[in-house]
Amino acid sequence: MDVVDAGDRRAAEADEAGRKVKPSRAVGDWVLVLICVAVVAAGVLVGGLLHKTERSTKPLPPESAPAAPTHSDGAYVTPPVIYPVAIPGCDAVEPPRGGGLTSSLTTFTTSYDNPAYPWFSGAKAEAMTQALRGALPGDVEIGFAPVAESLVFQPIPVEQNGMAFGGRTDARATVLRGDRTGSLSVSVWQSTGPVPPCVAGHLDERRHLADGGIADVQDSWYEIDKVRTRTRSVRAYLPDGTVADVHADDVAADRGHSGAVPLTIDELVAMVTAPSGLRVTTPVPPSTPNPPESCTVATGSGKTIDRETVTRLNTELARIPLDGLQLERPLGDLRPSGTGGELCQAVRANTPQGRAHFAIAMGTGQSADSGPGQGNTRRLPNGVIVGDQEVMAIDSAPQSRPETARTVTVTYASGSWVRISCSGETAPMSYVQLEAIALTPGLEVVGA
Repeated sequence: MDVVDAGDRRAAEADEAGRKVKPSRAVGDWVLVLICVAVVAAGVLVGGLLHKTERSTKPLPPESAPAAPTHSDGAYVTPPVIYPVAIPGCDAVEPPRGGGLTSSLTTFTTSYDNPAYPWFSGAKAEAMTQALRGALPGDVEIGFAPVAESLVFQPIPVEQNGMAFGGRTDARATVLRGDRTGSLSVSVWQSTGPVPPCVAGHLDERRHLADGGIADVQDSWYEIDKVRTRTRSVRAYLPDGTVADVHADDVAADRGHSGAVPLTIDELVAMVTAPSGLRVTTPVPPSTPNPPESCTVATGSGKTIDRETVTRLNTELARIPLDGLQLERPLGDLRPSGTGGELCQAVRANTPQGRAHFAIAMGTGQSADSGPGQGNTRRLPNGVIVGDQEVMAIDSAPQSRPETARTVTVTYASGSWVRISCSGETAPMSYVQLEAIALTPGLEVVGA
């Protein structure tokens, strides 16, 4: 499919003499959403947000002039805001306005169970995730990344002192489409307020949808140190009170700038307006599970494992019999841990002793005598090191209870390792059960 549209041509021909400002703590709506998406999943909001003023949609009338630029060292450049200006779909346009946010360091809880937002839950997040993924064009691929970066809606962040932070749930990912790659982020929240007025610099067009909703769209760019990032954004105000933001650009963290946004404005509008499952009032289908759990691995070492090997390992995991263990999701969905070359998967489980969390991780780059989480160790006749460990795990969530966590780690002479963990308030799986899973043939990352 050819996805080149007028937005690409306009961006390529855009006036290079944009407004120049230093990065500041004033922040526009679009950029605020994007930056918050990037930091909330990690549990912290870090200060240092940028001000971004987007361009207008029509040529400058002879009697008008751009807003006076603020000159600095030229590190950050955006198109000038033109006012007065006519914006399609707007009966009136208000002058540009600045916004502000005092940066800070704040810690958030990350549970889907948040009574402040009764419309949202783990099952709702999963239903929204499936609706969003189903709305992607068929030739768009989601990048292979940790769960929190795989277009999965995350918990609504709340400060530990109980104060809410916007009531937004966010999903983000790298997306690939032919030779185009970029970042995609989506935020959804519930609003009871009116649709805001059109403001110069905040949108290129206001679309009035058939169901009474409104979609504000924008095709723009910004530069940092003369490196241009092309952006496309849509904010939809839907009749049931849903507000949905989607932002796409042409830069992926591990691939750099591709020079073209992988998704068109029309496709972004369809993504946040067409699927009913994305709306806050849409009921959740019965038996919808919670989203996949995020997982991390503390070693942060080892080489990146290629996709062919990942596919093989997932196939082997899916075949493992799990007597006495009922998983909410099947094994066989290993993803990068986000801390190095390791892979991991975490799932909720039911054991004969009660509810538990089950996790598997694997990687390379360890000495056979110093693999992660070894604890008590012994060497098998074939040279494989088996270690076991039991610890008390305490969750940071309010009113959480201590859990017993048992771990078995298998380390091969090649440096490959496999770690299986199970934790719960009551005694989790036995070491014998965990070891049987960890020693399953075919789970060695290399040399298998």
